[in-house]
Amino acid sequence: MPFIWPTSEQIVYRVMRLRRLIALAVMVPVVVMLGVALIDPSVLSPERATLASVAVALLVVGHVVLFPNVTLETISLSLSVTALVVAMPVIKIVAGWAPAEHQSAALVLLVTFSVAATGFLMAVLQIVLNALAYSGPLLGLRLKTRAELPCSPTVARRQCALQPQTRRGRVLTGDADENGFFNVAVASHHVEDPENPGQPLVVKVDAKVLNTTDVQHDVMIVLPNGSVTVTSQRFVPTPQGCRVEVTDMPGDFTVGMHALFWLTDQQADNLTEVSDVILGEDARANGLAHGVSLLSVAGALLSPRQPLAKNAD
Repeated sequence: MPFIWPTSEQIVYRVMRLRRLIALAVMVPVVVMLGVALIDPSVLSPERATLASVAVALLVVGHVVLFPNVTLETISLSLSVTALVVAMPVIKIVAGWAPAEHQSAALVLLVTFSVAATGFLMAVLQIVLNALAYSGPLLGLRLKTRAELPCSPTVARRQCALQPQTRRGRVLTGDADENGFFNVAVASHHVEDPENPGQPLVVKVDAKVLNTTDVQHDVMIVLPNGSVTVTSQRFVPTPQGCRVEVTDMPGDFTVGMHALFWLTDQQADNLTEVSDVILGEDARANGLAHGVSLLSVAGALLSPRQPLAKNAD
């Protein structure tokens, strides 16, 4: 999916939905830079540390708003820019080693090199964080969220419950077999199909309804790797409409995956996608947004190729 500029509603939604990610990505550089300023003001003065902290915070928020589906890149951007800010005094000292008439030129060259090194560090950090997030032992924890919808439980159940022979947004299900299992195809708008660039990746799983009533719907989902995830949904009537309560028990989540799921508030984002359909509002969910990253944009600018040029918006 090509890059698309966010609307005002999407900007507000992304900042709200990714508030945990923003807090983490801002907290780390602020603690580091203010810590350096307190320990050795000669390296980084408190005034400059404060200004740098504000600049990094604005950079993180801007990155989240423009690139909402690259969580690890946001964190690596925060860390690499922090390293650049802390290294700036050293860069000035090294530039001072040059003859007086060449110090300005040396500083420009060193800063340019440092910015390029920051981009390289950002890419390396993203690879390392990705390896850490998706490796390690599996951790079975329940994931819970809820949402208030201005509709009846019947309408909410019809839209939210995963059942055979239905089509809801980017989810398509098939017929149930003699054992109750049915195929489920989910289109991922922010991940491209490796075999068909420019087309969304379609993830296929098997599902089975374990229990269904007017107020509860339990589904077992079997992933391609054989792991099992169980999802339970409750639809509770309220004076304003309906409260949807979702409990997931993923069978293939590592500690890092749980952390990413929590940082991006993924369950609530999934409910937002459904609620926008029910209410007939414009799509806000990050699950429907593009998967373009800052590094991919930089790569397209520095080394343009035909597939990337086609995806430019």
